[in-house]
Amino acid sequence: MAGSFDFDPYAAPLASPAADVGVYRYDPSQAGDLRYTLVPNVCCQSIQQREGPEPPVASFRYLLDDSDPSSGLPSQFEQLWPLAADGPYVLRNDERVVVLAGTPWGGVRVLFDGFVQVPSVALTPGSQEVSLLAVGVAIRAWDNPIGGRLERNADDPYGGDVVPVDLPTRFNPDGRPNCTPDGQGVSQADPSKRYPAFIDPNLSRNPDPRAFWTLGKFARYILAVHNDGRYIKNPDFTPIDAMLQARSPLAGAGFLDPADSGEYASNDVSIRDFDATNMPWPEALALQLGYAGFGMRFVTSQDGEGAPRTELEFYRKDAGRQTAPLDLELPTRGADLDPARCNVASLHLTRDARSIVNAISVETPPRRVEVSVVLAAGFTPAAGDESAGSRVRFLRANLSTADGDARRKYRVYVADEAGDGHWDNRSGAWTTSALDLSAIFPPGDGKRPSYARRLRPGSMTLLSRDSAGRPLRAQLALSRDYNGLAPALWDGSGTWQPITSSWDLLEDRLGILVTAEDPESWPIGEYTGPSPQEASRTLRGVTSQANPSPPNTRFFLRLTTVIDDDLMLPAVLGPRPASPTTFTLRRRIDARDHFRMETIAARSLYNPGSTAVVVRDDTELALAHARQLQAAHEFPPLTGSVTVPSLVTAFRVGDRIARINGRDISFQTSIGAGQGESPAYPVVVGLTWDFTGQRQATVLGLADRPSQAPQSA
Repeated sequence: MAGSFDFDPYAAPLASPAADVGVYRYDPSQAGDLRYTLVPNVCCQSIQQREGPEPPVASFRYLLDDSDPSSGLPSQFEQLWPLAADGPYVLRNDERVVVLAGTPWGGVRVLFDGFVQVPSVALTPGSQEVSLLAVGVAIRAWDNPIGGRLERNADDPYGGDVVPVDLPTRFNPDGRPNCTPDGQGVSQADPSKRYPAFIDPNLSRNPDPRAFWTLGKFARYILAVHNDGRYIKNPDFTPIDAMLQARSPLAGAGFLDPADSGEYASNDVSIRDFDATNMPWPEALALQLGYAGFGMRFVTSQDGEGAPRTELEFYRKDAGRQTAPLDLELPTRGADLDPARCNVASLHLTRDARSIVNAISVETPPRRVEVSVVLAAGFTPAAGDESAGSRVRFLRANLSTADGDARRKYRVYVADEAGDGHWDNRSGAWTTSALDLSAIFPPGDGKRPSYARRLRPGSMTLLSRDSAGRPLRAQLALSRDYNGLAPALWDGSGTWQPITSSWDLLEDRLGILVTAEDPESWPIGEYTGPSPQEASRTLRGVTSQANPSPPNTRFFLRLTTVIDDDLMLPAVLGPRPASPTTFTLRRRIDARDHFRMETIAARSLYNPGSTAVVVRDDTELALAHARQLQAAHEFPPLTGSVTVPSLVTAFRVGDRIARINGRDISFQTSIGAGQGESPAYPVVVGLTWDFTGQRQATVLGLADRPSQAPQSA
């Protein structure tokens, strides 16, 4: 059976009774209603709430009335303002006060819970006024700044004891992970309370037990360790990691609906090198949340026994929020005023496209590659230099007075990556042809070179590790049967003998310096190459180059080290189609302290295979970082305020405002709704309940994201 009906209620009355708002002294040691004591001579002027690390602030005013001297109520400022003032009608410094409002159904609602901290007096020839400011109980989080950290014993990183130490509370120092392994935190059996701890960032083991601190891990650690829960209740830790992730369209999709998990990919947001030592924990938390475009708020409510309760809540600012946006109401133009269809007394709005950032480039260190390079002589060998009379010039003791050529002779071997010149054994001539690195730095699109011929000093620490997970040292090796090019990337041929002493890396270019006292007696250790074998454990470095003959044939040196690429990680995002501007507005974010790519080149000492081995690739982490910054700043901020002409507790900091019904005005700041893009709406970043001037009003402060755009590197 089908049918329909129309529902058209009577218009609401143009005026209604104000909510009953009272100020109470609060004593948590009492039970039930005994905890609250009305202070009848104090009225609440306003209560302000703000997004982020901002405890609510309430302003109060004493009612000074001397019409009934027998009432016992103070009527002069000297009875209220001095530190010694006391009594049932005086709110002393640090006293806890609660503001309660009556509800239409006969109950009460906690509007504010805090401590008196700022009494003021204003005296003029015709008036006197004593007022108070109280700050929410969340201010107690500022009493003790962050100091020290909880660190797990390194001998059992997967389940050992966690020890409080006085080391800096520094997350991912210099881009090195120092968080306990995933799934191996403290209170791991309870998802609502588990949290990670610190671990030594200098550990070198295989497998590596260290993990990176992500935004979710950071938040759980800060709350678990630094919030004792006495005044601020922690949220359930279970959903925090999933909430504080970056969301991006799947490959090929230009638009994003963060509310549909089938249309986006989620990535953890990695914390960059951040030292929270000496910071109040709410400020440290808000700094990291705000940078990535998330919000936090202190929410005051009641527990099951009627006591005030302050909780910390996180929320997303994008369309991935689970709660629906709220609407405002205005009657259509020309319609009769109906308060049931109007909750806007005034509004002031601005949409500012000047601070849009819709494209992000993350600056990282150059990619690093471990290579094995066959070196060439960085000098011109000459017959006769091996004679006893000539060799004395090349002794280290005589180099301080020698010219540049003599100081380099038989001591400097180079890769000649910049084409400064080297001795070519094949042609027997000096040449300036530069080392070819295209095998490890292949051409990009359009066959354009991907590297410049420039100096690339090597590193003494390799990317390869030993069986215990410790980085190996750069290696120099000798061969007499190598028959390839020099200088060149090693082709895998020849028999090589490591040289363990009497050499250093060149500081300004890729190559080595022989530091032996006499290059004709260079200690190299026991030779294990093919016949003819060395007659001793020393290399005749002058004779073998100046006048080579068996057994002192010409030798080659192979250096295994790490050099820099000329390119960073490919962490670059262009504007999405949902951006409301036609211009590309890019920012370059300096993350050179954090994200890296490290590979071991093919056909090098510790990777004889034909493909490179990736040791570390933070590309996805860097892209997740870029995506979250893009999501936080790609739409113009809509800022301003809206005044609702009554006390309304339905709005909260963090709520999104979608539209004004009756005038068909949308607050949306993104485009592409027809292509599946979820609308972006402004967020309530501040809320004030105003009780001044014989009225009650709720003022909403709006912004759809932080006004501070990310700065270029």
